[in-house]
Amino acid sequence: MKEAIIIRGTAMVVQSGGPTAVINSSLAGLVTAIRKKADIPVYGAKGGLQGLLQNTFVRLDALSEQQLHNIKYTPGAVLGTCRLKVDEQHLKQIINVFKALNVRYFFYIGGNGSMHVAHQISIYARNNNYDLYTIGIPKSIDNDLHLIDHSPGYASAAKFLISCTRDITFDIASYELPKKVTILETMGRNTGWLAAACSLAANPQSNCQQLIYIPEVPFNMEQCLENIEKNKNNGAHTLLIVSEGIRDKNERLIGSDNILFDTLNRPKLGGVSYTLKQQIHQNLGISTRYIDTSIWQRCCTSCLSIVDVEEAYTLGMNAWEAVQNGNNNVMVTLIRQEGTSYAPVYGTVFLKNVVDVEKHFPIEWYNSTMNTIQGAFSNYLTPLLEEDVSPAQDYFFDKLVNI
Repeated sequence: MKEAIIIRGTAMVVQSGGPTAVINSSLAGLVTAIRKKADIPVYGAKGGLQGLLQNTFVRLDALSEQQLHNIKYTPGAVLGTCRLKVDEQHLKQIINVFKALNVRYFFYIGGNGSMHVAHQISIYARNNNYDLYTIGIPKSIDNDLHLIDHSPGYASAAKFLISCTRDITFDIASYELPKKVTILETMGRNTGWLAAACSLAANPQSNCQQLIYIPEVPFNMEQCLENIEKNKNNGAHTLLIVSEGIRDKNERLIGSDNILFDTLNRPKLGGVSYTLKQQIHQNLGISTRYIDTSIWQRCCTSCLSIVDVEEAYTLGMNAWEAVQNGNNNVMVTLIRQEGTSYAPVYGTVFLKNVVDVEKHFPIEWYNSTMNTIQGAFSNYLTPLLEEDVSPAQDYFFDKLVNI
Protein backbone atom coordinates (compact mmCIF):
# COMPACT_ATOMS: atom_id res chain seq x y z
CA MET A 1 0.00 0.00 0.00
CA LYS A 2 1.34 3.41 -0.97
CA GLU A 3 2.06 5.88 1.83
CA ALA A 4 0.10 9.09 2.01
CA ILE A 5 2.03 12.06 0.66
CA ILE A 6 2.14 15.32 2.57
CA ILE A 7 1.29 17.60 -0.36
CA ARG A 8 -0.17 16.56 -3.69
CA GLY A 9 2.48 17.39 -6.27
CA THR A 10 5.51 16.15 -8.16
CA ALA A 11 9.16 15.53 -7.29
CA MET A 12 12.26 17.03 -8.93
CA VAL A 13 15.79 15.63 -8.72
CA VAL A 14 18.99 17.49 -9.68
CA GLN A 15 22.59 16.26 -9.64
CA SER A 16 25.26 18.90 -9.19
CA GLY A 17 29.00 19.50 -9.00
CA GLY A 18 31.73 17.02 -9.81
CA PRO A 19 30.58 13.47 -10.64
CA THR A 20 31.48 10.59 -8.33
CA ALA A 21 31.47 6.81 -8.52
CA VAL A 22 28.21 6.62 -6.51
CA ILE A 23 26.21 9.79 -7.15
CA ASN A 24 23.91 7.65 -9.32
CA SER A 25 23.48 5.14 -6.50
CA SER A 26 21.76 7.88 -4.48
CA LEU A 27 19.58 8.73 -7.48
CA ALA A 28 18.55 5.08 -7.85
CA GLY A 29 17.78 4.77 -4.14
CA LEU A 30 15.65 7.91 -4.14
CA VAL A 31 13.60 6.99 -7.22
CA THR A 32 13.13 3.42 -5.96
CA ALA A 33 11.82 4.70 -2.61
CA ILE A 34 9.40 7.16 -4.20
CA ARG A 35 8.06 4.57 -6.65
CA LYS A 36 7.50 2.07 -3.85
CA LYS A 37 5.88 4.45 -1.42
CA ALA A 38 4.14 7.17 -3.43
CA ASP A 39 2.29 7.48 -6.72
CA ILE A 40 3.70 10.78 -7.99
CA PRO A 41 5.63 11.90 -11.08
CA VAL A 42 9.40 12.19 -10.56
CA TYR A 43 11.31 14.54 -12.85
CA GLY A 44 15.07 14.66 -13.34
CA ALA A 45 16.72 17.83 -14.64
CA LYS A 46 19.11 17.03 -17.49
CA GLY A 47 22.37 18.89 -17.01
CA GLY A 48 22.02 20.06 -13.43
CA LEU A 49 20.55 23.45 -12.61
CA GLN A 50 21.07 24.55 -16.22
CA GLY A 51 18.66 21.82 -17.31
CA LEU A 52 16.22 22.87 -14.62
CA LEU A 53 16.28 26.48 -15.81
CA GLN A 54 15.93 25.40 -19.43
CA ASN A 55 13.01 23.03 -18.77
CA THR A 56 14.98 19.97 -19.91
CA PHE A 57 13.57 17.04 -17.98
CA VAL A 58 13.22 13.27 -18.00
CA ARG A 59 10.59 11.21 -16.19
CA LEU A 60 12.51 9.09 -13.68
CA ASP A 61 9.41 7.25 -12.44
CA ALA A 62 9.16 5.71 -15.92
CA LEU A 63 12.47 3.87 -15.54
CA SER A 64 12.29 0.10 -15.22
CA GLU A 65 13.61 -1.79 -12.21
CA GLN A 66 16.45 -3.08 -14.36
CA GLN A 67 17.39 0.44 -15.42
CA LEU A 68 17.43 1.60 -11.82
CA HIS A 69 19.55 -1.41 -10.87
CA ASN A 70 22.04 -0.54 -13.62
CA ILE A 71 22.09 3.12 -12.60
CA LYS A 72 22.92 2.10 -9.02
CA TYR A 73 26.27 0.71 -10.18
CA THR A 74 27.12 3.26 -12.89
CA PRO A 75 29.69 5.99 -12.03
CA GLY A 76 29.33 9.53 -13.33
CA ALA A 77 26.17 11.65 -13.29
CA VAL A 78 23.53 10.05 -15.54
CA LEU A 79 21.32 13.13 -15.35
CA GLY A 80 24.25 15.37 -16.20
CA THR A 81 25.69 18.09 -14.02
CA CYS A 82 27.04 21.63 -14.06
CA ARG A 83 28.41 24.39 -11.85
CA LEU A 84 26.34 27.57 -11.64
CA LYS A 85 26.60 30.62 -9.41
CA VAL A 86 22.98 31.14 -8.36
CA ASP A 87 21.53 34.63 -7.96
CA GLU A 88 18.05 35.89 -7.07
CA GLN A 89 16.91 35.84 -10.69
CA HIS A 90 17.84 32.17 -10.89
CA LEU A 91 15.92 31.46 -7.70
CA LYS A 92 12.84 33.19 -9.13
CA GLN A 93 13.12 31.16 -12.34
CA ILE A 94 13.49 27.92 -10.40
CA ILE A 95 10.35 28.54 -8.35
CA ASN A 96 8.44 29.44 -11.53
CA VAL A 97 9.54 26.13 -13.07
CA PHE A 98 8.41 24.33 -9.92
CA LYS A 99 5.04 26.06 -10.04
CA ALA A 100 4.53 25.07 -13.68
CA LEU A 101 5.16 21.39 -12.86
CA ASN A 102 3.63 21.57 -9.37
CA VAL A 103 6.94 20.43 -7.88
CA ARG A 104 6.53 20.10 -4.12
CA TYR A 105 9.50 17.82 -3.42
CA PHE A 106 12.98 18.93 -4.44
CA PHE A 107 16.00 16.65 -4.02
CA TYR A 108 19.47 18.05 -4.66
CA ILE A 109 22.38 15.57 -4.87
CA GLY A 110 25.68 17.36 -4.42
CA GLY A 111 28.47 18.69 -2.24
CA ASN A 112 29.10 21.85 -0.25
CA GLY A 113 28.05 24.29 -2.94
CA SER A 114 24.95 22.26 -3.74
CA MET A 115 23.85 22.18 -0.11
CA HIS A 116 24.20 25.96 -0.07
CA VAL A 117 22.01 26.29 -3.18
CA ALA A 118 19.44 23.83 -1.78
CA HIS A 119 19.20 25.98 1.34
CA GLN A 120 18.80 29.12 -0.80
CA ILE A 121 15.98 27.55 -2.81
CA SER A 122 14.21 26.36 0.32
CA ILE A 123 14.35 29.80 1.96
CA TYR A 124 13.29 31.56 -1.24
CA ALA A 125 10.29 29.25 -1.61
CA ARG A 126 9.25 29.83 1.98
CA ASN A 127 9.61 33.61 1.69
CA ASN A 128 7.43 33.54 -1.42
CA ASN A 129 4.76 31.36 0.20
CA TYR A 130 5.42 28.34 -1.99
CA ASP A 131 5.10 25.02 -0.18
CA LEU A 132 8.22 23.04 -1.03
CA TYR A 133 10.06 20.23 0.71
CA THR A 134 13.80 20.48 0.03
CA ILE A 135 16.17 17.64 0.85
CA GLY A 136 19.93 17.61 0.26
CA ILE A 137 21.59 14.29 -0.56
CA PRO A 138 25.36 14.42 0.06
CA LYS A 139 28.22 13.50 -2.28
CA SER A 140 31.86 14.53 -2.25
CA ILE A 141 35.06 12.72 -3.13
CA ASP A 142 36.90 15.40 -1.11
CA ASN A 143 35.04 14.18 2.01
CA ASP A 144 34.66 17.78 3.14
CA LEU A 145 30.94 17.92 3.93
CA HIS A 146 30.13 18.93 7.50
CA LEU A 147 28.03 16.83 9.92
CA ILE A 148 28.51 13.52 8.14
CA ASP A 149 31.06 10.84 9.05
CA HIS A 150 32.13 10.47 5.41
CA SER A 151 30.64 11.61 2.13
CA PRO A 152 29.41 9.14 -0.51
CA GLY A 153 31.99 9.01 -3.28
CA TYR A 154 34.98 9.42 -1.00
CA ALA A 155 35.56 5.74 -0.26
CA SER A 156 35.64 4.71 -3.92
CA ALA A 157 37.96 7.59 -4.85
CA ALA A 158 40.19 6.71 -1.90
CA LYS A 159 40.23 3.08 -2.99
CA PHE A 160 41.33 4.10 -6.47
CA LEU A 161 44.18 6.23 -5.10
CA ILE A 162 45.32 3.46 -2.76
CA SER A 163 45.47 1.10 -5.73
CA CYS A 164 47.40 3.67 -7.79
CA THR A 165 49.86 4.29 -4.97
CA ARG A 166 50.47 0.61 -4.41
CA ASP A 167 51.11 -0.02 -8.12
CA ILE A 168 53.35 3.03 -8.48
CA THR A 169 55.37 1.97 -5.42
CA PHE A 170 56.01 -1.48 -6.91
CA ASP A 171 57.23 0.14 -10.10
CA ILE A 172 59.51 2.65 -8.37
CA ALA A 173 60.94 0.06 -6.00
CA SER A 174 62.02 -2.08 -8.95
CA TYR A 175 64.91 0.30 -9.62
CA GLU A 176 67.85 0.58 -7.26
CA LEU A 177 69.70 3.51 -8.82
CA PRO A 178 69.54 6.39 -9.37
CA LYS A 179 67.24 7.51 -6.55
CA LYS A 180 64.31 9.44 -8.01
CA VAL A 181 61.27 11.43 -6.98
CA THR A 182 57.76 10.65 -8.20
CA ILE A 183 54.98 13.13 -7.43
CA LEU A 184 51.38 11.91 -7.19
CA GLU A 185 48.82 14.73 -7.19
CA THR A 186 45.36 14.13 -5.78
CA MET A 187 42.24 16.23 -5.70
CA GLY A 188 41.45 18.09 -2.49
CA ARG A 189 40.70 21.81 -2.79
CA ASN A 190 40.90 22.61 0.91
CA THR A 191 41.18 19.21 2.56
CA GLY A 192 43.65 16.35 2.58
CA TRP A 193 41.37 13.32 2.87
CA LEU A 194 42.26 11.95 -0.58
CA ALA A 195 46.00 12.45 -0.23
CA ALA A 196 45.85 10.81 3.20
CA ALA A 197 44.19 7.73 1.68
CA CYS A 198 47.44 6.96 -0.18
CA SER A 199 49.05 6.24 3.19
CA LEU A 200 47.24 2.89 3.29
CA ALA A 201 49.59 1.73 0.53
CA ALA A 202 52.76 2.76 2.38
CA ASN A 203 55.41 0.10 2.95
CA PRO A 204 58.00 1.02 5.61
CA GLN A 205 60.31 -1.74 4.31
CA SER A 206 60.29 -0.49 0.72
CA ASN A 207 63.08 1.53 -0.87
CA CYS A 208 60.33 3.97 -1.89
CA GLN A 209 59.20 6.21 0.97
CA GLN A 210 56.13 8.43 1.09
CA LEU A 211 55.93 12.12 1.95
CA ILE A 212 52.34 13.42 2.17
CA TYR A 213 51.33 17.09 2.08
CA ILE A 214 47.79 18.28 2.82
CA PRO A 215 46.11 21.73 2.69
CA GLU A 216 45.42 21.75 6.44
CA VAL A 217 49.13 22.21 7.19
CA PRO A 218 51.18 25.02 5.57
CA PHE A 219 53.54 23.67 2.93
CA ASN A 220 57.22 24.40 3.52
CA MET A 221 59.29 24.00 0.36
CA GLU A 222 62.60 24.03 2.22
CA GLN A 223 61.49 21.25 4.57
CA CYS A 224 60.13 19.23 1.65
CA LEU A 225 63.46 19.44 -0.17
CA GLU A 226 65.31 18.43 3.00
CA ASN A 227 63.08 15.37 3.42
CA ILE A 228 63.65 14.32 -0.18
CA GLU A 229 67.40 14.65 0.21
CA LYS A 230 67.25 12.68 3.46
CA ASN A 231 65.43 9.85 1.69
CA LYS A 232 68.07 9.84 -1.04
CA ASN A 233 70.89 9.74 1.50
CA ASN A 234 69.14 6.83 3.24
CA GLY A 235 69.02 4.91 -0.04
CA ALA A 236 65.34 5.48 -0.78
CA HIS A 237 63.29 6.87 -3.63
CA THR A 238 60.60 9.42 -2.70
CA LEU A 239 56.92 9.19 -3.54
CA LEU A 240 55.68 12.72 -2.93
CA ILE A 241 51.88 12.76 -2.46
CA VAL A 242 50.27 16.20 -2.59
CA SER A 243 46.74 17.56 -2.46
CA GLU A 244 46.05 19.95 -5.31
CA GLY A 245 45.17 22.69 -2.80
CA ILE A 246 48.34 22.84 -0.67
CA ARG A 247 49.24 26.35 0.47
CA ASP A 248 52.15 28.09 2.09
CA LYS A 249 52.12 29.81 5.51
CA ASN A 250 50.56 32.91 3.90
CA GLU A 251 47.64 30.84 2.51
CA ARG A 252 49.00 31.27 -1.03
CA LEU A 253 48.37 28.28 -3.28
CA ILE A 254 51.55 26.53 -4.35
CA GLY A 255 51.97 27.13 -8.06
CA SER A 256 49.34 29.89 -8.06
CA ASP A 257 51.06 32.21 -10.57
CA ASN A 258 49.01 31.01 -13.54
CA ILE A 259 45.77 29.93 -11.85
CA LEU A 260 42.45 30.58 -13.59
CA PHE A 261 39.01 30.74 -11.96
CA ASP A 262 35.82 28.78 -12.56
CA THR A 263 32.19 29.97 -12.85
CA LEU A 264 31.92 30.03 -9.05
CA ASN A 265 35.02 32.26 -8.85
CA ARG A 266 37.06 29.47 -7.31
CA PRO A 267 40.65 28.75 -8.39
CA LYS A 268 40.88 25.98 -11.01
CA LEU A 269 43.25 23.65 -9.21
CA GLY A 270 45.49 20.93 -10.57
CA GLY A 271 49.09 21.34 -11.63
CA VAL A 272 50.89 21.87 -8.33
CA SER A 273 52.95 18.75 -9.13
CA TYR A 274 54.55 20.52 -12.09
CA THR A 275 55.66 23.39 -9.86
CA LEU A 276 57.14 20.96 -7.35
CA LYS A 277 58.96 19.06 -10.09
CA GLN A 278 60.63 22.26 -11.24
CA GLN A 279 61.67 23.18 -7.70
CA ILE A 280 63.10 19.72 -6.97
CA HIS A 281 65.07 19.63 -10.21
CA GLN A 282 66.33 23.18 -9.75
CA ASN A 283 67.38 22.79 -6.11
CA LEU A 284 68.41 19.14 -5.85
CA GLY A 285 69.08 18.04 -9.41
CA ILE A 286 67.17 14.81 -8.74
CA SER A 287 65.31 13.16 -11.59
CA THR A 288 61.61 13.84 -10.96
CA ARG A 289 58.37 12.88 -12.69
CA TYR A 290 54.78 13.60 -11.78
CA ILE A 291 51.44 11.83 -12.10
CA ASP A 292 48.14 13.72 -12.00
CA THR A 293 45.18 11.35 -11.75
CA SER A 294 42.86 14.33 -12.34
CA ILE A 295 39.22 13.35 -13.02
CA TRP A 296 40.11 9.64 -13.14
CA GLN A 297 39.87 9.39 -9.35
CA ARG A 298 36.23 10.50 -9.38
CA CYS A 299 34.62 7.73 -11.41
CA CYS A 300 36.94 4.73 -11.67
CA THR A 301 34.76 1.71 -12.43
CA SER A 302 37.24 -0.89 -11.22
CA CYS A 303 37.54 0.49 -7.67
CA LEU A 304 33.91 0.87 -6.63
CA SER A 305 33.45 0.08 -2.95
CA ILE A 306 30.27 -1.85 -2.19
CA VAL A 307 30.07 -0.02 1.14
CA ASP A 308 30.13 3.27 -0.75
CA VAL A 309 27.47 2.12 -3.22
CA GLU A 310 25.10 0.79 -0.58
CA GLU A 311 25.46 3.81 1.71
CA ALA A 312 24.81 6.22 -1.16
CA TYR A 313 21.80 4.16 -2.20
CA THR A 314 20.44 4.11 1.36
CA LEU A 315 20.89 7.85 1.73
CA GLY A 316 18.83 8.27 -1.45
CA MET A 317 16.07 6.07 -0.04
CA ASN A 318 16.22 7.92 3.27
CA ALA A 319 15.71 11.24 1.49
CA TRP A 320 12.12 10.26 0.73
CA GLU A 321 11.68 8.87 4.23
CA ALA A 322 12.85 12.23 5.57
CA VAL A 323 9.99 13.92 3.72
CA GLN A 324 7.49 11.39 5.06
CA ASN A 325 8.69 12.22 8.56
CA GLY A 326 7.98 15.89 7.96
CA ASN A 327 11.57 17.04 7.54
CA ASN A 328 12.30 20.05 5.37
CA ASN A 329 15.40 22.07 4.49
CA VAL A 330 17.62 19.21 5.69
CA MET A 331 20.43 17.01 4.41
CA VAL A 332 20.29 13.26 4.96
CA THR A 333 23.39 12.08 6.75
CA LEU A 334 25.13 9.18 8.44
CA ILE A 335 27.24 8.89 11.55
CA ARG A 336 29.49 6.09 12.75
CA GLN A 337 28.04 4.05 15.57
CA GLU A 338 30.42 3.49 18.44
CA GLY A 339 31.62 -0.06 18.85
CA THR A 340 34.17 -2.56 17.63
CA SER A 341 32.56 -3.19 14.23
CA TYR A 342 31.66 -0.54 11.68
CA ALA A 343 27.98 0.38 11.53
CA PRO A 344 26.47 3.60 10.15
CA VAL A 345 23.41 5.29 11.65
CA TYR A 346 21.32 7.40 9.28
CA GLY A 347 19.57 10.66 10.10
CA THR A 348 19.11 14.28 9.03
CA VAL A 349 20.73 17.63 9.79
CA PHE A 350 19.48 21.11 8.97
CA LEU A 351 21.00 22.53 5.80
CA LYS A 352 21.72 25.81 7.57
CA ASN A 353 24.17 23.92 9.79
CA VAL A 354 25.96 22.35 6.82
CA VAL A 355 26.48 25.26 4.44
CA ASP A 356 29.70 27.27 4.42
CA VAL A 357 31.47 24.83 6.75
CA GLU A 358 34.13 22.37 5.62
CA LYS A 359 35.22 19.19 7.40
CA HIS A 360 38.99 19.22 7.48
CA PHE A 361 41.36 16.33 7.91
CA PRO A 362 42.11 16.00 11.65
CA ILE A 363 45.51 17.49 12.41
CA GLU A 364 46.03 14.89 15.15
CA TRP A 365 46.06 12.23 12.42
CA TYR A 366 48.96 13.95 10.63
CA ASN A 367 52.64 13.91 11.56
CA SER A 368 53.85 17.28 10.28
CA THR A 369 57.48 16.45 11.07
CA MET A 370 57.62 13.19 9.12
CA ASN A 371 54.84 14.21 6.69
CA THR A 372 53.05 10.92 7.24
CA ILE A 373 49.57 9.86 8.34
CA GLN A 374 48.91 8.38 11.78
CA GLY A 375 47.35 4.94 12.32
CA ALA A 376 44.00 6.28 13.57
CA PHE A 377 43.13 7.28 10.02
CA SER A 378 43.55 3.70 8.79
CA ASN A 379 40.96 2.62 11.37
CA TYR A 380 38.61 5.28 10.00
CA LEU A 381 38.99 4.44 6.32
CA THR A 382 39.55 0.67 6.16
CA PRO A 383 35.94 -0.39 6.94
CA LEU A 384 34.73 1.63 3.94
CA LEU A 385 36.94 -0.21 1.44
CA GLU A 386 36.26 -3.86 2.16
CA GLU A 387 34.55 -5.17 -0.98
CA ASP A 388 34.69 -4.52 -4.70
CA VAL A 389 31.63 -4.39 -6.92
CA SER A 390 32.79 -6.98 -9.41
CA PRO A 391 29.28 -8.22 -10.36
CA ALA A 392 28.50 -4.77 -11.69
CA GLN A 393 31.27 -4.59 -14.26
CA ASP A 394 29.14 -5.88 -17.16
CA TYR A 395 26.91 -2.82 -16.94
CA PHE A 396 29.71 -0.46 -17.80
CA PHE A 397 30.21 -1.81 -21.28
CA ASP A 398 27.00 -3.20 -22.73
CA LYS A 399 24.22 -1.90 -20.50
CA LEU A 400 25.10 1.73 -19.94
CA VAL A 401 22.02 3.73 -19.08
CA ASN A 402 20.97 6.69 -21.19
CA ILE A 403 18.09 8.66 -19.72
